[in-house]
Amino acid sequence: MIRATETTAGLSEMLETLENVMPMFGEYNQIGVTSRPDAPEPLRDAIGWIPNGVIEADYSEVTEPFRGTAFERLLQKIPFEFGRTRLMRMPPKSCLSIHADPTLRYHYALVTNPGCYIVEVSENTGAFHHIPADGRLYQMDAHRTHTAINSGKKDRYHLVICSANTAPP
Repeated sequence: MIRATETTAGLSEMLETLENVMPMFGEYNQIGVTSRPDAPEPLRDAIGWIPNGVIEADYSEVTEPFRGTAFERLLQKIPFEFGRTRLMRMPPKSCLSIHADPTLRYHYALVTNPGCYIVEVSENTGAFHHIPADGRLYQMDAHRTHTAINSGKKDRYHLVICSANTAPP
């Protein structure tokens, strides 16, 4: 379900940008790194579920304050077309609902802890996957049923890039 890619980015540069945008989270746990052209609220455009009639490839513009940063440089060098890209915060002692997504997801862990996992859920079992903050981009087959948990004591921050290609791998 999770595999390391050859794509890397400097973690210290990524963390510097994260530090600069932290106040923008506000009440939300996501910030849109990309948005649709002419979105009225670009930083909120990519968060949550994708609206009906919209496709991942529509999220083609890098938002301020991510332009010219390590985040944009990473998006420019990945070997696939990106769609929605979000900076996601997961608070301690939290879990997402169990779900499956229509596209591959790519995770770049910025801040994590040993209690953070992507959990692949099948009929009778679950498999736990930890994505380390090691400067590497990880591909996730989000077509498979999964959840994410942070059982630790500190926030987890991941950059999550959705592939613009909706075909299963």
